[in-house]
Amino acid sequence: MQTWKRWLVWLLVASLFAIACVFLSQWQFARRAEAVAKIELVSANFDKPAKNISELTELNKFDSANEWHPVSLSGKFLSDKAVLIRNRPYGGQAGFLQVVPFLLVTGEIVAVETGWLPTGSDNKEPDIIPLPGQNQVEITGRIRPDEPTLNRDAPSGQLATINIEALIEKVRLVEPTYEAAYVRLSNSYNNSALPKIQPKPQLTEGNHLSYALQWILFALMAFTALWWAIRQELQIKKLESDPNFKVRKKKRFGDDDKAAEDAAS
Repeated sequence: MQTWKRWLVWLLVASLFAIACVFLSQWQFARRAEAVAKIELVSANFDKPAKNISELTELNKFDSANEWHPVSLSGKFLSDKAVLIRNRPYGGQAGFLQVVPFLLVTGEIVAVETGWLPTGSDNKEPDIIPLPGQNQVEITGRIRPDEPTLNRDAPSGQLATINIEALIEKVRLVEPTYEAAYVRLSNSYNNSALPKIQPKPQLTEGNHLSYALQWILFALMAFTALWWAIRQELQIKKLESDPNFKVRKKKRFGDDDKAAEDAAS
């Protein structure tokens, strides 16, 4: 193959590699933008004054811009319909989330995540499962969108995710239920250590920006390596064809001082 054709092939390879790097960098930029948006959403909504849940969501529709907004609820827990959400570690420890339907005084039901429970000795469920009383109470929490279903089987009284449709089917709720959102309790209902109330999420941007810049650097390095290889081959050919040709070396810092020392000695 002629030299120029070979280098044309390598140029094509470098170009394809650079294009792939650019796409990967854009993907990292997009992931960073998502992380920043989540941080801004938490910062904007987390400490706002509580509102009635009906002001922030409908029974079958939830505006994601209202996520983490505090809500106040008046009614009673339906403790006999409580479920556990599987595989929810906390602080490196395996455990469950407890979700209890809450019947509002207005007649609708809201799923309330009451906190985290550590897994028990048999790893199948917590050793202790405290339940709220069924007396009339007022509670506060923060609204969150329901989670997608994983279509996985779970033992009796447990679910794989906080999917409200699955909850309705699991415990056979018949009252009108907020299906697009649930509420994460912000204060313990029993003033005890368990269930453990989930803290404010500590979100970070992660390393997406540095990864994005690295992919751009890799794209530039591909063309730099190609240019260096072509230059090296041209110099070799020049040396072979012209015995008087000498490769010019770049002068490094300190070369002049070293030459002076050699001359003096």
